[in-house]
Amino acid sequence: MKPIAFDEISEGRATGRVAAIYEDMRQVLRSTQVNLIYRTLAVHEDYFCAAWDALKPNASIAYFERCADNLRMRMAPPMPPDVPDVGEELEDDFDYSPEEIDAVDSVLDIYNDANPKNLILVAALKGALNGMKIGGIRPGSEADTDALPTGPPASMRAESLVDPAGVDDSLGALYQEVRQATGGLGSVWRALGHHPAFLDRVWPFLKEEMAKAGYLITVTQAQGAAAAAAQEFPFPVDLSRERAAALGLSESEIDVIDQKLDRFIHLIPRTNTLILLMKAALMGEGRVRRKPFEGE
Repeated sequence: MKPIAFDEISEGRATGRVAAIYEDMRQVLRSTQVNLIYRTLAVHEDYFCAAWDALKPNASIAYFERCADNLRMRMAPPMPPDVPDVGEELEDDFDYSPEEIDAVDSVLDIYNDANPKNLILVAALKGALNGMKIGGIRPGSEADTDALPTGPPASMRAESLVDPAGVDDSLGALYQEVRQATGGLGSVWRALGHHPAFLDRVWPFLKEEMAKAGYLITVTQAQGAAAAAAQEFPFPVDLSRERAAALGLSESEIDVIDQKLDRFIHLIPRTNTLILLMKAALMGEGRVRRKPFEGE
């Protein structure tokens, strides 16, 4: 898939309704970040507001958290027998301190926490826009509709994102390879741009793994699992093309939104599978399947 650049409303530039929804998302999705999919949908403000109104009831309940946890496990690819010890390399070759290793690990945890949630929500919007019945399914148990806690976990940091236009040639070339390989430059890569030595050491390993059949199988299974979870939402997501048009959106703008949703269904599982490979290389395979911020 040809990489594209996404127009967006950054967190720092958001005002009015968009800023209010960004803050609500941080609380409901329990993150210090507003991810790229939402920042680019916010360009289409009326659709973005209607989308969050439709998604929030499902994103606020135990069913959603359980589905996201299951999906995160599905995103872990088969691990090769020779995962490099990039953490040790950073300590030996770049004098990384334990605090610096933890800073890289923190970035991985933030996006590993968020991406499964995001993929389910994007699958819901994509299905609804294309005429599928999304949600309105009787929960399997009363506990599925229990309210989730709100607000980011106490240990989750707020990460800044580097500007891809301002990086040096080496990091710029790596970013271009990421775009070609995944279909875009997810926010995690920009957050990791503050740690170029890590990216430089881990990228050859990631390229090797992306060439293997297990990587694409993992991505495809994650996409299917996210779509199935969205279809079983307890609360309906009624945001069809006709509803979008009734909001005042033109056919061409709806087409752009549809293309963005399709792109993120492609991008998110690829990116998160790579995050889990990076986690294995940085912290060891035993840390890959642990839920980020467990118990917080």
